[in-house]
Amino acid sequence: MRAILSFFKLLIFGIWSFISILIGGLLFLVRWKDGMAWVAKYFWSPFVIPLIGARIRKEGMEKINPKQSYLIMGNHNSFIDIPVLFKTMPFYTYFIAKKELRKIPLLGWYIEAYGMIYIDRRDRLKAKHSIAYAAKRVAEGKHIIIFPEGTKSKDGKIAPFKKGGFHLAEQAQVPILPIKIEGARKIWPNKKPFQLGFGTIKVIVGDPIWPDDLKEMEIGDRAVYIREIISKM
Repeated sequence: MRAILSFFKLLIFGIWSFISILIGGLLFLVRWKDGMAWVAKYFWSPFVIPLIGARIRKEGMEKINPKQSYLIMGNHNSFIDIPVLFKTMPFYTYFIAKKELRKIPLLGWYIEAYGMIYIDRRDRLKAKHSIAYAAKRVAEGKHIIIFPEGTKSKDGKIAPFKKGGFHLAEQAQVPILPIKIEGARKIWPNKKPFQLGFGTIKVIVGDPIWPDDLKEMEIGDRAVYIREIISKM
């Protein structure tokens, strides 16, 4: 029964996502600034989150200054983390995306047109250029979300953080906003799409970590330090 219900949820999820992509693409073609971001935040995510079976509880939102540029870092347990962050952040958000997504028909174009930033982790030079470009966007006021683990957790525990996001933060010279997401794995288990559940996802916002707080640390130490902060939130 759970598998059947999950199938129909995913079917509706797919249809709604396709409709959202079409609407976002249309807004892009008519040159409505932030039209695609509006679709993600106010049209797509508010529908798919309850569809999948989730409620959201937020903690620490008062720590966010909507006018401040941030590099947002959080743990990654489930695909539903993405719509949850679209919906909960008090501004439009952009993600660092794996280059493999570029090959997916329609979605790959949409992600790039939206303003997401692809990164090729297998090519150091290309990754370096992507990080520099992302740092420039953050410094200009974009709010970029990065999952420093590099991929969704395999066991629910927060994996070691990769250094790329911290090179980005170093170049952008903006505060890191730590985010912890709890409960998402129970609702949309990683690699188990037909085992969708119900429950509450908690989004916990930590205190911003400013560049001066990290200036005495090496990049690797910064990764360990921020991971520890998020783990304890």
